[in-house]
Amino acid sequence: MKYFLTPLALVATSTAVFAKNSSDYSMTLEAGASHNSELVVEEIDQYSGSGDTARYLSLDLNANWTLFDNLNVDAGYNVSDTDYQDSDDFDLNIQRFYGDVSYDFSAFTIGANQHEIDAKLNGKSFLDMSRNGLYLSKLFNDSVFIRAELVDTDKSFETNPERDANNESLGIDTYFFFNQAKSFFSLGYSSDEETANASQYSYDGDSYRATYSTKFGNDDKHRIQAQWRYFNRDYNDIYPEINIARNDSRHTYKLAWDYYFTKSVAMATELQRNESESNFEPADYTSNEVNLLFRLEL
Repeated sequence: MKYFLTPLALVATSTAVFAKNSSDYSMTLEAGASHNSELVVEEIDQYSGSGDTARYLSLDLNANWTLFDNLNVDAGYNVSDTDYQDSDDFDLNIQRFYGDVSYDFSAFTIGANQHEIDAKLNGKSFLDMSRNGLYLSKLFNDSVFIRAELVDTDKSFETNPERDANNESLGIDTYFFFNQAKSFFSLGYSSDEETANASQYSYDGDSYRATYSTKFGNDDKHRIQAQWRYFNRDYNDIYPEINIARNDSRHTYKLAWDYYFTKSVAMATELQRNESESNFEPADYTSNEVNLLFRLEL
């Protein structure tokens, strides 16, 4: 983080010396409740076998600076906290810092970003993650947007160094905009290779995704979004608990509806279903999640 965000801060605080620059700042607060029929922390294979209801809070701070009309600098901080009524072992707090620099050439945009993530489980650190990305994007006729990204991620687990890993991923997403850009449909694919300290946790994987989103109603007060995700992971070595190499796959279906009472105040509802298949029995499950949140955007 210190090698990437420090230069970003220097650039951002020096914008006054540039003749052409603009800036934008935003803050989002969310508070609400979530119920999940199956509690899961998949990074460490922690499963509850039962459901629970949680209180959810989050804060999102973002800043954007545009220099010379084509150089963009973004930085931000996000923290979220999930506190279950009865399942303290699944209480999750996640903090994320990020920075992004991109340059818009006439033919395409190229950029780089870094995310630093610290996750705590039941008040104790369990995962530190550093994600570095390099991307290339292009907007065609204000209606089709394509973005390809190469990502390198380092994971460090506080209590199980055998799971410490490096993940390399290459992905592409295509967005199709219509209805005066109030609606879009997107398709995406990623291929990743994760190499862990212990070979039974190393895998090769593929991910597929599709999203449909649209705004409607007076002043676009309604937004509906439907998502589908699928991944498959083939592990590289014998998993001790089952004496064969592990294989996981999952379909995720999500339906979300946002209603804006004003331009800044909204209610967000989400329904999500996960259908996971695995030859490791605890990871073979189906879960249903319901979220109701209130959002303030400033």
